[in-house]
Amino acid sequence: MRFPRFLSAPSNSRSNRGFTLVEVLVAASITALLAGFIAVIVRNVSIVWSRTSNRLGADAQARLVLDQLQLDLQGAMYRDDGNTWFAVDVLNSPNGNATGLWQIAPRNPKPNTNLSLQMNTPKLSDARFGAAGVWLRFFTTSRGANVASSPGTISAPVAVGYQIIRRFTATNPANQNAAYLLHRAETRPATLSGRPGVLEAGYNIISANYTTSTLSTNSGAITGDPRSVQVPGSVRNLDAVVTDNVIDFGVRAYVRDQTIPGGLRLIFPATATGALSNSATVRLRGSLPSNTPFSQWGTAQPFPDVVDVMIRVLTDEGAAQIANIEKVQNPALVVPQKYNSNAQEWWWGTALENSQVYTRRIVINAKPL
Repeated sequence: MRFPRFLSAPSNSRSNRGFTLVEVLVAASITALLAGFIAVIVRNVSIVWSRTSNRLGADAQARLVLDQLQLDLQGAMYRDDGNTWFAVDVLNSPNGNATGLWQIAPRNPKPNTNLSLQMNTPKLSDARFGAAGVWLRFFTTSRGANVASSPGTISAPVAVGYQIIRRFTATNPANQNAAYLLHRAETRPATLSGRPGVLEAGYNIISANYTTSTLSTNSGAITGDPRSVQVPGSVRNLDAVVTDNVIDFGVRAYVRDQTIPGGLRLIFPATATGALSNSATVRLRGSLPSNTPFSQWGTAQPFPDVVDVMIRVLTDEGAAQIANIEKVQNPALVVPQKYNSNAQEWWWGTALENSQVYTRRIVINAKPL
């Protein structure tokens, strides 16, 4: 009896042989291509996420600052007594300002040239208000407890001041970068623990009590003292900081005037004819009622009716890049060619690429008391 013969597959059948070199190369190419696509997608998502996170962080800081400014300005106070109740100065000196707290960058500092002073641009969001922005101060209403036993916290007029200061945020400056910090200083209403407040210092925001008094006097630089309007705390006192990474702060102030187009007359930063000024010496000293006719101003200036506020806030990435530009390094960093080998243009170019500008129009409701 014969059994059937089972034929086995040839030894060279495709089921038994491996991949050819061509097949391996094609598979590897496809895998590499897919991996490249995935890497690009992941990188783009990461960039978008980082930018969005930075933008949201800057938005939150700006909202905090503008809300506080709006609260203070809407509660601004004014008395028709010849004193200055509202003042603005442009801070464009090499050391930023006169507080003694401005830590000059050891290399490539923010310029105090016309690169930082462009106040006469048509759009406020394009303007620049000097190396340290403006120093804004005025009297507003304290939202205190109205408790007789705590005169330093009662609801009464207080003096407030806003300014940018570049200073260290830690106790060991040798190991820390300085930050651009926006300060809001507030003078207590009345005497507290032997130190005077606004009720003792008076209602002239440019008087010596709020400017040139010394640290050793009761108008010194302790938090809540009158002089803290100019010097907000000691070198290590950061109680007055509203937010960080603010590299520009500016205002435009107006009074209502129906005789001119738009119904608002510019009073800061303005020339004698009401045109936008770009002078670092221009200032505002509001001592007249805002409805005083222009012909009666003379050398005096009115209290504003409307204020446009602008702040420029660095993203976290921008703050890191600016800190790197300002840091002493060996060898020194080379200025990129796209900035024409100009370190000042490099500073501002980096700032513009990594910051956001925020503006708000605020109506002041103050009436002469």
